[in-house]
Amino acid sequence: MKNFKFSTVLFLLVLFTSFGSFAQRVISSDDLTPQLLKETFDNAYIEVLDTKDTYIKVKDVFSVYLDIDKNKRYVALNATYNLSDKATPAKALELMNKLNGEVALIKTYYTPKSNTITYYYYFWTEGGFTQKSLIGAFKLFKTALNLSLEKDTEMLIK
Repeated sequence: MKNFKFSTVLFLLVLFTSFGSFAQRVISSDDLTPQLLKETFDNAYIEVLDTKDTYIKVKDVFSVYLDIDKNKRYVALNATYNLSDKATPAKALELMNKLNGEVALIKTYYTPKSNTITYYYYFWTEGGFTQKSLIGAFKLFKTALNLSLEKDTEMLIK
């Protein structure tokens, strides 16, 4: 009977230890750095193209910048794309209204001077976050980009 109890205790100890090894560490926004972002995306096998003092640039189908807020309250995921020559300001603004109304998670902006569209998503880090949640937000951002291309029936986005 004593062997049974010892093996049960040993089994439970191993079980709880293995659960703990898969737990995600909550990262304080104070610890948010471009190096941490780079490590996070490297570990997720997402290509890091550039690392600077306040941002990193990654590529996983789309090139995306991840800018760290100066107060470390959020990371802004953003991507900018050119619009075609047939994109008049009126058509571009109509597309922005459509995308902002129909595609969740992102906010789009039109810049007439450069004839571009910029997508933004704010991943809040204030109060802590996990690397897994950041990668999940990045994947949702990519999904929103894909959906916006489907909504662009006039093919204004290059």
